[in-house]
Amino acid sequence: MSKVNHAKHMMQLGKYKFSVSTAAFDKLQYDSTYRWETHDSQTDKDSPPMQFIGVGEQGLTIEGVIFPQIVDNGLKQLDMMRDEAAKGEPMTLGYVEESGKSSPSVGRVMGKWVITRIAETRTLFFNDGIPREIQFTMELSRY
Repeated sequence: MSKVNHAKHMMQLGKYKFSVSTAAFDKLQYDSTYRWETHDSQTDKDSPPMQFIGVGEQGLTIEGVIFPQIVDNGLKQLDMMRDEAAKGEPMTLGYVEESGKSSPSVGRVMGKWVITRIAETRTLFFNDGIPREIQFTMELSRY
């Protein structure tokens, strides 16, 4: 049986890499909207005719967990995400789609995206107030 190679990160947004050693996501939701225009006209039983006018907004919601005591810069991961968002620049989004025999991982470039929202919830605190777990949600929009 051959050895399975795995990528070192799950996804990359700009320079920020989502991985088990930084911030791992456990839920990825992709939303697409499609625009249709309804035209007023006389119809017998059918709905008014509609015309497709193009692709609408595309969004991506990433949810994950950071365990600060076991990852590099654990308490700073969300600050690093916020620093990227505060630059106000679109970033290239790419992620690993599959592992193959000839290449350890095959990536998919999703185009340019912007961070529109970051939320965090800190739980399971040590006596000094440091959380054992940080749950996060990041919302992106296609640029």
